[in-house]
Amino acid sequence: MIPNIKEFCAGAFRDLRENLYLVSTEDYIDEWNLTEDQLSATEGAGRSGSLFCFSRTKKFIFKTIFRSEVDSLISMIKKYHKYCHQQPDTLIMRMMGLYCFSRDSVAANFTYVLVFGNVMWSGIEKPLKIHQVFDLKGRRTKTLRFHQEEEEEPLMGVQKDKHLERLFYTENYRRQLVQQLAADVNLLKDHNLMDYSLLIGIHHCEEDEEIEPTPTHPSCMGSSQFRLYKGGFPANGEIYYIGIIDCLTYYGAMKKIAHSFKSLLWNKEQLSTVQAQFYATRFLKYVNAIFPAGEQPSVSPFTPCAATNEEENLTVLLQSIRGVLIKNTAASSSLSEEEFTAQPVHTIAMPSQNGDAISVSIKEYAPAIFAKLRQEWNRNPQEIGDDLLVPLLQLQANRVNIFAENGSITGTSIPSVSKKYTVETVPQRDAHTFFAFISTYTKYMLQNPDTYICKVVGVYRCSFGLLSRMYVIVMENPEYTSESLPMIATRVYSLQGVKFKQPVPALKDTGAKSRPAIFFDRNLDRTFCMGSQRDELLTIIRRDVEFLKANAMIGYSMVLVVGSLVIPEGEHVDTALVQKEKRGLVESAFGQWVLLAGIYDVWRRYGKREIVSSSISALRGSVQESTVTDPVFYAERFIDSLEARVTK
Repeated sequence: MIPNIKEFCAGAFRDLRENLYLVSTEDYIDEWNLTEDQLSATEGAGRSGSLFCFSRTKKFIFKTIFRSEVDSLISMIKKYHKYCHQQPDTLIMRMMGLYCFSRDSVAANFTYVLVFGNVMWSGIEKPLKIHQVFDLKGRRTKTLRFHQEEEEEPLMGVQKDKHLERLFYTENYRRQLVQQLAADVNLLKDHNLMDYSLLIGIHHCEEDEEIEPTPTHPSCMGSSQFRLYKGGFPANGEIYYIGIIDCLTYYGAMKKIAHSFKSLLWNKEQLSTVQAQFYATRFLKYVNAIFPAGEQPSVSPFTPCAATNEEENLTVLLQSIRGVLIKNTAASSSLSEEEFTAQPVHTIAMPSQNGDAISVSIKEYAPAIFAKLRQEWNRNPQEIGDDLLVPLLQLQANRVNIFAENGSITGTSIPSVSKKYTVETVPQRDAHTFFAFISTYTKYMLQNPDTYICKVVGVYRCSFGLLSRMYVIVMENPEYTSESLPMIATRVYSLQGVKFKQPVPALKDTGAKSRPAIFFDRNLDRTFCMGSQRDELLTIIRRDVEFLKANAMIGYSMVLVVGSLVIPEGEHVDTALVQKEKRGLVESAFGQWVLLAGIYDVWRRYGKREIVSSSISALRGSVQESTVTDPVFYAERFIDSLEARVTK
């Protein structure tokens, strides 16, 4: 049965198509003569559930929209029509038609369709490849979600605000671009519209690629200065395709209710559902930030930027832990069972970045026990606490993701001000495993002061409200050497003895470009010469591994750091003095320094879940490649690998 089709505002859209976008009615109709293969709709990258379909040459797109969006467009069509003629450079999506499809046989079955120009269309012949696509709203990333989202990788290749790791240098276009976006956003704000996005498509030009204006090219669809180069504009060796899309969401009663509910969980900077005035102001502030003036610098240093909600939470977390540390809990004298199981909770009022007070709940695990360890290691809690007062800019520059062997991110690491300590966020299960291990760990660390197992100075659970919670372990930083001999790391090796046949490139934390590359067993590319220290160090490590094996611990890593010492010009380094000051620090034959830092990640026990996983690995014959194995096998493999890689 043929559906009924209703066209809204036909005269206005026909005028825009023919007189402004230079698209004849014949060409417009012909674009929708689709073959069987082309006649298919797909769901977009967003969460609205809208269906998309390209026209025959992909010049146009139709999208299913809600009735509320239809009402928004109809109510503003006169001003939109007039605005487009007055502002031919407008970057608001070029809307070509609005339709309703219905069937007489199905009651209340209406499908609303909006047709608009494809922002990134560059023609039929030799179309340009779009290398990057960004869909940006200008809001901060939420750190609290109700369901697990696998968004580490951009969905369908479209990168959102959380993926943005670059700026857009548009050279001479910058001033006109920002002004035009401001005018467009003001039109949307005046109609109480919000939740729109800035779509940016980028074509990376090759060195010999000719970039010439093509004002009569079909992709220009008008006379906009931002579309004179095959539908885009050139800057900084790239061609930009920019448009404001999804701009018909009205801030009405339902959105106000949604805003009221979401405001209980997140602040306004994290929400898309906010008042149109606030959304417009935030959006334009974001536009000015991502399109900086001037030329792109030849290097990419750390660029100060507005803090994300997660970074603000981490700053509050560090301040709260300091507040607990400086209370200076009395050190245990008896190592009683009650002290090992103690979990006092501290409530601390902390100011946030916007000046509001935040109530933070800190659960401190076994405080008297860790006070005893700090005392034995001569670590002053006041000094540790002060060292955790990391300025926000330093936190942004130095915080890094913690990678597992398979490349997945398991937490965040924040070096202290002096880099002597590091604060790591860990999964709840790891924190609880280590807490259950505290008694044995403490006794071993006190009996073996020369141990290579990492020195943990505190374990905490930090809660912001009812739903946001972080588990934190504070320990000595493996990259730290000493105050008089600071080391700049270029590579960090985290080795478990796992054997892989297929090597892969080293991991690099793209969010912290100044940090060293992370190497694992699968991309291990060298041996480490420890000279005369080798045998003594391996003897200690064997003893430590026997202890971990006896307690069914797996997943631990030997951390080695490669880099250079900061030595004043003209001064000579006394190797014997260096080794006395920092055990395991040796200069290699290539002029680099190698630090055998210690055994870290000692908070995973071989439990029921691991038994099942290792059994599957055994059936597959991939035990050598698995990080989850029997503790005895794990320890033997760990030592064998270390003995082979650490040489004299």
